[in-house]
Amino acid sequence: MSLPRTHKLVILVGLLVVGACTPPEPPPPRPALAKMSETGEVDDPQAKAAARSDGLTGGKLVFSDDFDRPELGTDWTIKHEGEWLLQDGQLKPSRIANEDDRNQGLWLNKPLPAKVRVTFESKSLTKIGDTKCEIFGTESKHESGYSVIFGGWNNTINAIARKGEHENKRVTQSEFVRVEPGRTYTWTIVRTDAVLRWYVDGKFMIAYDDSDPVRGSAFGFNNWANDVRIDNLKVYSL
Repeated sequence: MSLPRTHKLVILVGLLVVGACTPPEPPPPRPALAKMSETGEVDDPQAKAAARSDGLTGGKLVFSDDFDRPELGTDWTIKHEGEWLLQDGQLKPSRIANEDDRNQGLWLNKPLPAKVRVTFESKSLTKIGDTKCEIFGTESKHESGYSVIFGGWNNTINAIARKGEHENKRVTQSEFVRVEPGRTYTWTIVRTDAVLRWYVDGKFMIAYDDSDPVRGSAFGFNNWANDVRIDNLKVYSL
């Protein structure tokens, strides 16, 4: 038996109200849209950073590590024993079961130069992708500087965040490049002024243009729960 038309309308309105009360998941933050300058030119910080080449070459090598030894040694500080290990000439994290103990990082005991280029190789052995480092920390502590994240949040976001991975000004890559498991990537991170620039395999990823740059000197690798490998770290003073 079919329902009267008035009953059908009541049911339809009720479904629409229920649907309206369940908002969709918010999208991740994206780089700010390009703005017009006073001269009428497009003012796009990402495009400007991508066009730069300063700092990509030259400089003085002040630290390097190929991780080709049995133990981490005195150049590094580890927050939890066994969280980071050396294996087959590479740096690898060991998954920490207690979530409160994750993201504590492995920290370099040598300060970064104010103007610097940092390069290293990374490889994710899983589809999770999540690979990250922290740079210009004011101390050897998670989220005290900038977090550079490749394939974060289950390989869905590439980002640079300032003093907080979830901060509302976090810059994420619009044309997302997914981390391929088993592939070795070469990272390059450069800062010579207020702009932190990130490249992978020589290609520009994103930049964080900071009106109030974090001036710390701590650098470290971090991991949430992924199986990654790190190798051939180099630090150049520019």
